Amino acid sequence: MTPRPQDALVAWLAAMAERLAGDRKVVASARTMFGRARVVDMHDSDGVPVRVLEVSGTWQSATYLDEGWAELVFPYHRLFADAITELGIASPRALMLGGGGYAFPKYLVAHDDAVTVDVVEVDPAVSELARRYFLLDRLGEDASRLRTYNEDARAFLESGRGRAAYDVIANDCFGARVPASGLATVEATRAIAARLAPGGVYLSNVVSALEGRRSQPLRDVCATLATTFAHVCVIPCSPDDPDLEDNNVVVATNADALAIPTWEPSGRPLGRVLRDGAR
Repeated sequence: MTPRPQDALVAWLAAMAERLAGDRKVVASARTMFGRARVVDMHDSDGVPVRVLEVSGTWQSATYLDEGWAELVFPYHRLFADAITELGIASPRALMLGGGGYAFPKYLVAHDDAVTVDVVEVDPAVSELARRYFLLDRLGEDASRLRTYNEDARAFLESGRGRAAYDVIANDCFGARVPASGLATVEATRAIAARLAPGGVYLSNVVSALEGRRSQPLRDVCATLATTFAHVCVIPCSPDDPDLEDNNVVVATNADALAIPTWEPSGRPLGRVLRDGAR
């Protein structure tokens, strides 16, 4: 698969950046595997202070800086949380593929005193930015329930490192604007399924349109996951704008299907089953 650029990680946040172009303070910067990273402080449209991790001009992660420091800024992260709740997975053993600013792992640990989270982030420089600037220290002793592995996500899945099985595996792997294609194939899907506990769920952030020619990435991911999982569905961030490229949460599980509304695709284009080494 040739992934399309991630044109708008979160539409409202990008619009906010334009409106508040003068309200930006660069707190730190570092070289990463995917280009220059900057930690930027600003305020949202309600005046709430927000800190953003920006890599090669792309918004990768965000945290609130006030008392809502453990809440989720990005809508697709909130959809991750909704899917876990709807499937009735309590206190999960969770695996996060792609750490960024550790927003979702931080949320899980802060909101459930029994959850454990392993984070696989290929770039140690990104993990260091998260530890220093994205308020992980506010977890206190609970931070011991969050472990980091600085390695390739596909290699981690196939190695058997970490826990023997996870109740939740969440994929948010992007190299700046480009998603990790090595996690989108049939072979990767089997590796993911092999690391899930019975009744577990795989969640993937896929930037794509819902309809039209720009919906091919999403349809390919769904078709590939359907080779292994009994239930595959999509929870879109922008259901009212199906031609718009935006974040979509793909849910794959062998447990019961979700009881919340999901997107029903039209007939075209057809999804393609992706394989390692195929062009």
